[in-house]
Amino acid sequence: MRKQNKLLLNNNIKLSLFLITAVSALLFTSCTKTKPSNSSNIQSDAQDSTVVVQKNILPDTFDQSRTIQDKWNDFYRAKDSVDAAAARNDFDDVRKYLKKAYFHAMEVSRPDIAAWQLNNIGYYSIVEFKQKTDYDERMRTIENMRRGPEKIVYIKETKALFKKYLPKLLDSVHYLEEAYDLDKDFNDNDRTNKIYSNLAYIDWVRNFTNQ
Repeated sequence: MRKQNKLLLNNNIKLSLFLITAVSALLFTSCTKTKPSNSSNIQSDAQDSTVVVQKNILPDTFDQSRTIQDKWNDFYRAKDSVDAAAARNDFDDVRKYLKKAYFHAMEVSRPDIAAWQLNNIGYYSIVEFKQKTDYDERMRTIENMRRGPEKIVYIKETKALFKKYLPKLLDSVHYLEEAYDLDKDFNDNDRTNKIYSNLAYIDWVRNFTNQ
């Protein structure tokens, strides 16, 4: 019976590693700064679909007299701040400025661009999680370890470490879900798949820590 349990555990781990490899291969983010054409098919109710997320993102004050160009300039400044924060691995600032970029994208009636900003909140939360947990190295170690008590202990330690940093991932889920909801109005399978992959990764980590 003990041998069967170990075999079952090993098979589950192999299946999990296969799934996470497939999901990780799809993970990607877009931080383009090129001003897109305004000819996209924008849905008239796109602004209303983001009410819940905007409650957490709206700036305290902003000038109602700002022109469209002012709003675009604010968007690009936010994106520059994202890049600077990412370069120094300041993920809290990355998320803060991505929220601002999202807000300004919605100001210029570009929910397609706004969806990318929300997706990237999830993406960078995953990057932070992987760095703080040494995720890649731990998963390689689990894959290469021989079956036995040491492997069981290492898996338990890995789950405990993942669970410690899981809240940041879970905090990003509602942004990813909002990105997915915004994205449904556009025929962009590439963006849709990336948003879904980020959601799937977080779901895998949650399930892995609860096994």
